[in-house]
Amino acid sequence: MRISLIVDIVRNEEKLLAEEIKKRAIGLEVLNVSQEPLELGRKVMDVEFAIIRTISMFRSLYSSAILEGQGIRTINNSKAINLCNDKILAYIELQKNDIKIPRTIIAFSQDSTLKAYKTIGFPLVDKPPIGSWGRLVSLIRDSIEGKAIIEHRELMNSSQLKVHVVQEYVNKVNRDIRCIVIGEDLLGCYARNSPKDDWRSNIALGGFPSKIEVDEELAKIAIKASKVLGVEFSGVDILEHEEKGYLVNEVNSTPEFKGFMSALNINVAEALVNYIIEKIKK
Repeated sequence: MRISLIVDIVRNEEKLLAEEIKKRAIGLEVLNVSQEPLELGRKVMDVEFAIIRTISMFRSLYSSAILEGQGIRTINNSKAINLCNDKILAYIELQKNDIKIPRTIIAFSQDSTLKAYKTIGFPLVDKPPIGSWGRLVSLIRDSIEGKAIIEHRELMNSSQLKVHVVQEYVNKVNRDIRCIVIGEDLLGCYARNSPKDDWRSNIALGGFPSKIEVDEELAKIAIKASKVLGVEFSGVDILEHEEKGYLVNEVNSTPEFKGFMSALNINVAEALVNYIIEKIKK
């Protein structure tokens, strides 16, 4: 039995996964795709399973697809990664399956974005369809700020970054909820609380974790959102709306879990490796 860890930058999470694999006397092969090329149609590793842990969304997507083409099972697979990494595609799939999301309007030009702002009303959130760690996610409080954001995004080279995902601002308790799902099981949920100097709650931006009680509805939504997008190992980010209840804001296909482990003292690496071993045995 051999498992590969696909990386571009090795973080604490990847170290924990490597330690857990070695602990089971399982063969481990670490492949850094920022240093090693992948040839199409030529199997470069003798492994049953590959855990995709690259930070770059395109490296995740393409390395997963290439390895799948070589007959290697990946977690997550390229289809799930593609859906999760494009917020518009993910929102569409979630809505089609009756999973509530924040009110969202997609705008493709400066004029249509201003119309979207007027429809949603201030304050609102504007973000591109791609990106992580809260980058380029803007809280806009009036049309002056909005016009500045639109102008800045128009100067970016990527066409995707010029697309605007305009959403209602949900700020019930200055936090969001991150749930980790493996297979069809909820490992747990915790709150990511916004720091004093930022409205965003990402741990990478200074947000701090805390333990919460998980009710049946929250668990059901997290598991369903992950299943709908075909994700076997996911981080589901959920907002709490005063009237609408739980809203799925994002599903991450390469979730970081240091905040989760800090809040809940649950070994995510152990749970994921156990899941993979069971899949290989079947």
